[in-house]
Amino acid sequence: MQPTLLFSALNIIALISALTLLNANSQTTNNKDATATSEKAPKTQTSRLAICQYCFWTGELKIGAIDGVTETEAGFMDGREVTLVKYNSEVTTMEEILKQAKADGVATGIYIDEPNKLPGSKKFTAYRAAPKSDQKKQIQGTIFAHLALTNEQATKVNAYARSNPKKALSYLTPEQAKQLKR
Repeated sequence: MQPTLLFSALNIIALISALTLLNANSQTTNNKDATATSEKAPKTQTSRLAICQYCFWTGELKIGAIDGVTETEAGFMDGREVTLVKYNSEVTTMEEILKQAKADGVATGIYIDEPNKLPGSKKFTAYRAAPKSDQKKQIQGTIFAHLALTNEQATKVNAYARSNPKKALSYLTPEQAKQLKR
């Protein structure tokens, strides 16, 4: 089933309020942004796993909302739909992600590089990404669809675009937020 865009009047009002707030914040943080970009960002430890579920669109939606998850991708492994998950291991653990994914009903199996680290997991092999049209399905048909997003932004915006647009806006740069006003 293709998701459709159904924003209520409250969502539209929340978006306008959030855009106004973002615009005000961007004026006060422009000097901070210039300083921040000139400093080197600390290198983070990224790890990966693939979580099986009945629908990778739902997997990307739910798993992308987990703190520490930096990127999701819809794909296939062993003939099953999976969500490839990249995460910052300094923020969360594989076990925490799996626990939350199970609580959200989007984890029926797991593939990792070293299956001996987690009982019941399988070896990560033969992963195939789903077509581009199946990636970040929750963004499609929303005001965010035309934005050029980083992988991490796309993951987080995809997680909130329909259920909490104000939170989705919080992952945009001030320049991206201005593009939504046009």
